[in-house]
Amino acid sequence: MSEPRDDERPVSGPASKVTADLEARIARAQAQRPADAAAEQRRQGEMSGMSRGFRLASEFAAAIIVGAGLGYLIDMFLPTRPWGLVVLLLLGFAAGVTNVVRATREMNEATAVPADTPALRDDDEDE
Repeated sequence: MSEPRDDERPVSGPASKVTADLEARIARAQAQRPADAAAEQRRQGEMSGMSRGFRLASEFAAAIIVGAGLGYLIDMFLPTRPWGLVVLLLLGFAAGVTNVVRATREMNEATAVPADTPALRDDDEDE
């Protein structure tokens, strides 16, 4: 068997300056990590209108294309032409609408107004 490693740190000499510098840099990097993570989280929560639109459109189109493709393949191998395509196209449409509703709900929750935000006074003349 091999001898156990000596895990003790040097306490004096030229190596202590190097390790002290290394420890200081590590401490600075670890202190900066939560701030970087919080900034990244805020950046991801703030999608532009164009990126939201592309996300919703791509999810909707993908569901319809997958449904139509599967329906076409089923019609190729089974004598159900055109019912496989029609039924799965409609299912793809329904799945696309469901995906858009789910994604919209997620985006709205990600940018929700905090509960402690004061309400604005209504400018309408309701009296």
